[in-house]
Amino acid sequence: MTKEIMEYINTKEECEKNIKGVCEGCGGKLSAFETVDNSGHPTFWQGCYHCSCFRSGIELIYFQVARRLVEEGRFLPYSHMERFNYEDTPERLEYYLDVQTAGLSHDIKYIHKIIKGLP
Repeated sequence: MTKEIMEYINTKEECEKNIKGVCEGCGGKLSAFETVDNSGHPTFWQGCYHCSCFRSGIELIYFQVARRLVEEGRFLPYSHMERFNYEDTPERLEYYLDVQTAGLSHDIKYIHKIIKGLP
């Protein structure tokens, strides 16, 4: 029996080097996930174990602003999700907050970029 050597498209070390910031949904640590790409080749992608999602990462300040706005009900990127439908258990409420925050985090970053560029 021959042992096949797997060649990764993106190694764990390469993936870990590219991790910047926190999870845009829960604010937690991002990690390297072993997975396969769309062609079936082994690779590593960054993601959040808590949210069970692949994530690109966001600076903590953008996560904090987004979470606060979501908790206050001021900005909700997914208006079809009604908070009261997710308040029956702590886990479902956490899911609601994480999804809404993930959707808003990158918008907050973009708004900040625009503000910095204004005269």
